Amino acid sequence: MTKLQITLTDQEAMALGYGASNLGYSLTKFVKFLLGQKAVEWNKNIPSYQLSKKAVEGLEKSMKDYKDGKFTEVKSLMELVD
Repeated sequence: MTKLQITLTDQEAMALGYGASNLGYSLTKFVKFLLGQKAVEWNKNIPSYQLSKKAVEGLEKSMKDYKDGKFTEVKSLMELVD
């Protein structure tokens, strides 16, 4: 979770406070609501792509191997060069 601190002008706080009171929200909850609505709107414009069946199978195998302890911790890229 991310914590955000903002500074509003008196006019911004008054305008947002009016909107908040009309909905029965505190100023903080109203601003959080507005930001959440905008985030949902922006998310709709983010393209998504379907992984190929081969990629999904590779990912599932890698996840299983990780859970089964079949992995090696690499502390340096130089370990991979040798």
